[in-house]
Amino acid sequence: MLQRPQILPFLRETGGRLEVEFLSDPGDGRVLHFLDRLLRLLRRIEGAPLRTVQEALSRQERRVRDARRLEGISRTLMGLARFEAPPGTEQAAEFRRALFAARGERWPPIPGDEDAPYQDAAQLLDLPAHLRRDLRALTYADHPGERVLRRAPRLDAPALLDRYNLELARGTLLDAETLTLGARGGWKDLVRAVKLARVMYRMSPDGDPAQGRRRAYRMELTGPAAPFLAHPRRYGIRFAQVVPALTRAPSWWLEAGIRRQGRRVPYRLEAGAPVGKGRRARYDSRWEAELARDLRGTQLARSEWSLFREEAPISLGDELLLPDFTLRHRDGREALVELMGFWTPEYLETKLRKVRAAGLPNLVLVVFRGLAAGEGEAAVEGAGAEVVWFSGKARAREVLEAAERVAVR
Repeated sequence: MLQRPQILPFLRETGGRLEVEFLSDPGDGRVLHFLDRLLRLLRRIEGAPLRTVQEALSRQERRVRDARRLEGISRTLMGLARFEAPPGTEQAAEFRRALFAARGERWPPIPGDEDAPYQDAAQLLDLPAHLRRDLRALTYADHPGERVLRRAPRLDAPALLDRYNLELARGTLLDAETLTLGARGGWKDLVRAVKLARVMYRMSPDGDPAQGRRRAYRMELTGPAAPFLAHPRRYGIRFAQVVPALTRAPSWWLEAGIRRQGRRVPYRLEAGAPVGKGRRARYDSRWEAELARDLRGTQLARSEWSLFREEAPISLGDELLLPDFTLRHRDGREALVELMGFWTPEYLETKLRKVRAAGLPNLVLVVFRGLAAGEGEAAVEGAGAEVVWFSGKARAREVLEAAERVAVR
């Protein structure tokens, strides 16, 4: 994600509103050609350490007029690339201690014996052969700059241009006090993104749902610049995850109040902006992905149940409850499954209020026990739903047994 130094130079106030100066190709292909060059460069140096990749990108400054643009594009590229720790990362700290001790025992050094302390340390730790091939590299293998580029971004220049502009657009929202967004269609992705980001929000229908084939919704979110937030940076990183999901909707818009030099400046972005479409995250959390995999992999194969993802939104007046899964039996019975992982007391209160308001006799709450202590545990048990507790991993068999108990036609 871009940081403020890569965003602020491209913000302009026009007519009392904030606008983003997006990057575009002037028509001669010059910008797209440069972006393609960067993509090919990263593909050529796959296998190089992070420090080498950063140096290679910084050397491209002589090819651009504005180094600030390159800084933002480079950060976007790095976020799309996949880096991995090199072999021996786990042993690096222990190897350093053994190496420094071996150097002390061989002090003063004898010319020509520079490698002796490395060999002494490797022998003392009984390192495997593949780690002995480059003991100098092993010494600081746990340094962040030694992480290896395993896979360069697999996209073309126009897609990189859209992604950079998307990063500009959502980075601007780091200084938002409030955000209101609307969409017609794509509401499943929006709700999923908001749940994953764990941001404070209120969602309601926008207009008459009977008009048109797609439903329209309006969502109000608390922004990272709200004065009462204790950890605005951490909240802002999560908050920005909502924007890519919004861009996947067929029709969308957002309006925000941006805190800028002590003033609140309005900012609007809507479908048609050159930001492309964000990538979709399949599941909200590792717990959810594991539960879906386990259900589909073993339990459902032995039963007459089928699993469906976020299929049944429940209208609660001005709000919505969208259970994570629907379990449907061959005889027509259905059970709804909602997974509750890490939560704050405020999140728990809001979630349980929705559960009580929905009054669903066929709802199964799958709740992480690690944070559900004291009054929180009692509140969950009293929410009027079937509860399945888990500690390390939600058990598919227990969830399916609960569904059998509460499912209705």
